[in-house]
Amino acid sequence: MILIHVDDLNGINYHRLIAPFTRLMETTDLKFYWFGTLEEIKLYNLEIVSHIIISRKLAIVNYKAFRDMLDKYGVKLILDNDDFWELTSDNPAYLVYELYMGKRIKETIRIADEVWCPSKYLAKMTRRVNPKVSIKIIPNGINPDEAQWNNVQKYSSEGLRFGYIGANGHSKDVGLVGYNFSEKEFYCVDLMDYVELFGAKHKLAPKPVFEYGTLYKNFDVSIAPLGGGRFNKSKSNLKVVEAAFTKTALIASNTSPYKESIEHGKTGLLCANKDEWKEAIESMTVEYARELANNLYESMKDEYHIDTINNLRLQTLYGDNYPNSNKE
Repeated sequence: MILIHVDDLNGINYHRLIAPFTRLMETTDLKFYWFGTLEEIKLYNLEIVSHIIISRKLAIVNYKAFRDMLDKYGVKLILDNDDFWELTSDNPAYLVYELYMGKRIKETIRIADEVWCPSKYLAKMTRRVNPKVSIKIIPNGINPDEAQWNNVQKYSSEGLRFGYIGANGHSKDVGLVGYNFSEKEFYCVDLMDYVELFGAKHKLAPKPVFEYGTLYKNFDVSIAPLGGGRFNKSKSNLKVVEAAFTKTALIASNTSPYKESIEHGKTGLLCANKDEWKEAIESMTVEYARELANNLYESMKDEYHIDTINNLRLQTLYGDNYPNSNKE
């Protein structure tokens, strides 16, 4: 029996746990059991539990006592961590991470048997906290059969449209572009000051995690600015993967984790400064955007398909005898 802890319905839990394990239950005969609070663990017979999978952190008083309990029953603890634990001071969540979240993530890493990370850089940072822990690179994937990803047809338009979909805390990254889109068709998620920074004509209301992928239907070219620093380098290339599966061209910062996933001029455009952003934006045409989008999709459709990524999960959970055949 494998227990999976989902403490909130957010983007991280959706991509790292909810979508992949729901897909596994749809495509195999495996069963997984969800719980929302640690108190619910008491409802299960730990003698028949092989693994407990936790997203990001455990919020508990005594980490040693929890580890001792797992050892008593022979339960393996897997931490699926998509976050670096130190934020820059301009991030809205800085104080939360500084006072609570960062410490909890590190304490959970210290008692985990295995940590799943989406990037090699975050794996390296994790190793510094717990040199003995087993680490697996599990990228973020997309389930193209899911409703928000299975219809990539764009809304009709006569011209080229640009867009930005980003969560809170990226105003500094957005400022790297330094381009005013007021003379272009630009669709921007209506969070923080992004609309003003881009000079966007169109506001996109944020959508829930099971629907936000449909926002890509509004535009042809996705803008993905990202600065340096350990927090950003620890991120996954999810913005590249989302662009690929929604057949959206991508202009991104020439930094990790994007530069490793994009072949400049073929599957996307990479920009290191404001002059390069301006050149990339103004060089884009409807035809070029379509070419880049198709190339990006072809380069990622197999490697980042959720079933491919789920095989990595199955291998680490079940070893060489993992079940990999779909239901009839």
